[in-house]
Amino acid sequence: MKANARDTERWLTRPDPATRVFLVFGPDQGLVRERAGALAAVLIKGEDDAFAVSRLTDDDLKSDPASLADAMAAMSLLGGARLVRLRLSGENATAASWLADFEKGVAPAEARLVIEAGDMKKTSKIRKIAEASKTMVAIACYADNPRDLMKLAEDSLAAEGLSLAPDARAPLSAILEGDRQLARSEIEKLILYKGLKDQRQGDDTVSGADIAAVCASGAEAALDQVIDPAMLGEAEAADRGYARAMESGISPVGILRALQRKIDQIDTVQTAGGDPGALARAGVPRFGPPADRFQRTARLWTGRRLEHARALAFEAERAVKRSGAPAEALVGALLLRIAKGAKAGR
Repeated sequence: MKANARDTERWLTRPDPATRVFLVFGPDQGLVRERAGALAAVLIKGEDDAFAVSRLTDDDLKSDPASLADAMAAMSLLGGARLVRLRLSGENATAASWLADFEKGVAPAEARLVIEAGDMKKTSKIRKIAEASKTMVAIACYADNPRDLMKLAEDSLAAEGLSLAPDARAPLSAILEGDRQLARSEIEKLILYKGLKDQRQGDDTVSGADIAAVCASGAEAALDQVIDPAMLGEAEAADRGYARAMESGISPVGILRALQRKIDQIDTVQTAGGDPGALARAGVPRFGPPADRFQRTARLWTGRRLEHARALAFEAERAVKRSGAPAEALVGALLLRIAKGAKAGR
């Protein structure tokens, strides 16, 4: 079936138990990933449990066409519910074939399936099967309008005890254009600049000056001197950049979030085909040396390698929040692992 805009929230928070397959697709990859993640967390507890959740990509289906059927037919070793998460960049014949077999009742499914996909036309086989089925649902994710993104910002800031000053609304709206996940990254930068609720020592109002400071090119350049060398496999340069960043007072968590933003940008560009329009939507440099560095980085980090980098960054963030270990040491170790992986990829 096809989820309309009015019912999308219900599908994400209270999915029908009879629905076995969820197709989350659209041009806004940040919103696709956000909604697919929220849905997965509702469908199964312990969503990061490797025994309960199988993760597949285009590459997996290409190297092993039976991987989707095997993952869906596998029974839980511990007796609980199982979930398969499949990330597609677009139309995929293997996935479409399995969906058609499942709809005919000839493909066993012990697990539920969440498919994350890019923009799919109405002629897409996968989309047509999902929209016509009674046991599948297609959830479209289109770009947020400025009002939606401003509400997202206000809600996120309020959760940290922050409010927007009148002079901050216009400049904030200007930097929130585009992909939902990139917009979230900008909001998180602003929150980190002001300080988390339990750490903040200054005022609780975000001003236009605060936004200008967060967007200052000098700060971005300092972060680039850490992130770019790490993702290009230049460990010594990344280490020097990290030391300078720490000396200048940049937060290790801010560097971690900058790394996550870079991963999101690469993913957004690759999923959208890598054309100039995709580069513009991702907010990446399109001219000069910064554009050359981004292109070289994007060629190094693809498919499973990019997903592994995302997982490492996520684990580092959890460790920073839970372990009480020094954030500077954890983020430094992460950067060295990223640099080592990039060097091996070269």
